[in-house]
Amino acid sequence: MFRWVPAVLVGCLLIPATGKLYASDDYSQIHSYIGGGLHHWSSQNSSANGVKVHFGQQLNSFVSAEAHAGTGGKDSATDVSLDRLFGLYGKFALPLELISPYVKLGVTSASVKQEGESTTEFEFSYGVGTAINFTPRLYVDLEYMVYLDSDELELDGFTLGIGYKLP
Repeated sequence: MFRWVPAVLVGCLLIPATGKLYASDDYSQIHSYIGGGLHHWSSQNSSANGVKVHFGQQLNSFVSAEAHAGTGGKDSATDVSLDRLFGLYGKFALPLELISPYVKLGVTSASVKQEGESTTEFEFSYGVGTAINFTPRLYVDLEYMVYLDSDELELDGFTLGIGYKLP
């Protein structure tokens, strides 16, 4: 009956700590960014290379909102191709000086074509990655995403990309 009481007490104790965390945000790090790269996708027994671009807005030092668009590639052995990929994600990063590991959570809509017939799905997505900062504006990132995992369609992929933080 009173299982929630310890959680409320711990939450009340942590409220002052969140103010300190918020106060330590470095607002000079807030920026928009754009990038793209080589995308290797796989779906069931098929895989191929394509391209993917992303655009994002840094909301604070740790959280961004990001959009992806991708296409391309046809597996010649199975005659499967990725028509399109579009997603919206929240990106949660740990900003270190040289590298920034991150996780992404969001939704993806993708369309895969096999033998002239397209299958389109819209589903929850997640992934992990790391950005390596070469200059204050230029970075390279490597990420793995699970875009779709439904009964009809599974789609995941690795992306090796380059990006630029806009002024």
